[in-house]
Amino acid sequence: MKRPTIRDIARLAQVSPGAVSLALNGKPGVSEATRQRIVEIAEAKGWTASQAARALSKSKADAVGLVLARPQASIDSERFYFQFICGMIEALTQRGQSLVLQIVDNVALELEVYRAWWTERRVDSVVLVDPLASDPRPDRLRELSLPFVSVGAGFDGGKAVLIDDGAIVEAALEHLAEQGCQRIGYVCGISNLEHSQVRQRTFMTACTRWGMEARMSNPTDYSELSGARELELLLSAPVKPDAVIFDNESLLLGGLPVLSAQGLAIPHDLAVLALEDSPVGKMVTPPVTAFDRDPSVLGAAAVALLIDADAPNEKVMETPHLITRGSTLRRVAS
Repeated sequence: MKRPTIRDIARLAQVSPGAVSLALNGKPGVSEATRQRIVEIAEAKGWTASQAARALSKSKADAVGLVLARPQASIDSERFYFQFICGMIEALTQRGQSLVLQIVDNVALELEVYRAWWTERRVDSVVLVDPLASDPRPDRLRELSLPFVSVGAGFDGGKAVLIDDGAIVEAALEHLAEQGCQRIGYVCGISNLEHSQVRQRTFMTACTRWGMEARMSNPTDYSELSGARELELLLSAPVKPDAVIFDNESLLLGGLPVLSAQGLAIPHDLAVLALEDSPVGKMVTPPVTAFDRDPSVLGAAAVALLIDADAPNEKVMETPHLITRGSTLRRVAS
């Protein structure tokens, strides 16, 4: 979509461009009736009066936008986005740009944010996170001609930072198979996220290949509460799993008190593995086997793809390394 210019608004209002600038800036020099007419036309064309004058006077915002569309409960205890944002800010600062961040409850509100940012010329481009299996956001960004980079999956018309989530799950199951685990519980993530679906499909097929029994939880919202609830359900089976995988740090934090309350000997009764490392996972006894991934590197990579003139269209990140700790070393423990 083409943004209207100050001359477009002046032509529609049948006034000079200077009169439009005065009206939108709230300065004297035009009658109240003319000011009102100009403001109404600007708003009808997709501008908000409070931002229009500043937006019309600038060709670039020198800012990148990031919207997190997650329930608050799933963000509160998750370090991933804090580190991801830190990586973005450091990379943006090095390039003389800034981050515009907004947190909303759902994707519908995220779409509204993108239109508002375009209207107000708040950002020059967008980093899109948590790609969905059927994602409406790339269409909106293409409609608005807002450049974007997606983290975790690629979309037509945008750049991408790619991660092999299937390889992460494969490595986790291979390690558990080496430890003699046979019944694998998986406390999984949000069901409609692209990376969640890749992980879940890989979990089912890889368990079959390794001759393991796959026991996948219901989808969670990545909150600690949902992690505890789903782990309790997995452990309520007549024959309990002998290993459990947590999809992220928040789910692990929710599950640890459940394991303690049930008096399970880790790793002898139940091996524990997380697909995302955390300070708590390192400090508990025994410490939790997990994948070492630095989200700040992902944030910096996304910024580089968006801004650097010689950047490629995509960057494939290295598969995180599995850090083996006491929570899965069943052979040693027994």
